[in-house]
Amino acid sequence: MKNLSFLNNPVKLLDRKPDRYLLILVVLLFSVVFVNVFQPFNIARWYSDSGLIQLLRLSGYGVIIALVFLFTQFPLRRLFNVQHFTVKTYILWLIIELALINLAYIFVYGNPIGNFMNDLGFSLKYTLLSIWLPYSFAMLIVYYKNQRDEIESLKTTAIKPTEKRLIVFKDENGKIKFSVQAIDLLLLESTDNYVSVFYILQNKVQRKLLRNTLKNMEEMLKENAIVRCHRSFIVNPSNVEFMQKESKKFIIKIKHIDRQIPVSEKYSTPFLSFLS
Repeated sequence: MKNLSFLNNPVKLLDRKPDRYLLILVVLLFSVVFVNVFQPFNIARWYSDSGLIQLLRLSGYGVIIALVFLFTQFPLRRLFNVQHFTVKTYILWLIIELALINLAYIFVYGNPIGNFMNDLGFSLKYTLLSIWLPYSFAMLIVYYKNQRDEIESLKTTAIKPTEKRLIVFKDENGKIKFSVQAIDLLLLESTDNYVSVFYILQNKVQRKLLRNTLKNMEEMLKENAIVRCHRSFIVNPSNVEFMQKESKKFIIKIKHIDRQIPVSEKYSTPFLSFLS
């Protein structure tokens, strides 16, 4: 079951209400425009209508998707107290949303009483084929917005004086273990079930072991302008001496640290944006 542990990883893209509203708005606009312009699956010929009536019918497909998301992302989440998603609950929620969209299409456009099972299969097929593109596009927009907001937040935090700002380090149980002046923090390195914290004290490099994960530390430190650059490293950009590109990867040199620290491709965009 260890291979399935990723199912408990957090999915934070839809934690904030503004991001959920953005998802709904983008899906609505994209679906309405896409269906009316490209008319996939010969959808315009499904009914013998034209002109304004056809425009309203085709736009209705996007409106239904938006209304379902409005329901599932707000009242339904409040009803079941779903404040945050994991990968597992996110997949389950997406299945619920697809099922509700499918049923809504049947009741609005099909014949739920006379031919429900036939309409169910037909509607499910075209729901799955038509929803992935607007939904994927909307989630990319939300992801981009989150990345941009996080970078701006880090830049704003970095402007604040760091010399007297104290960073508190907690273990996996939330207990405070020690604190370090922000300006003296060099980097954090993942070490099995521990995190090695490197910092300057009395002009010497010190190292403390903290029982926690690098992912948890990333969340704790992001408001202090301490940035992750690799799956094994989080660094203090204030103490980066130089950066160099080797092949397709970047490496950085941290003050008082003899070795070079890699910047992986996954973290390179937000990391480089922050440094710039």
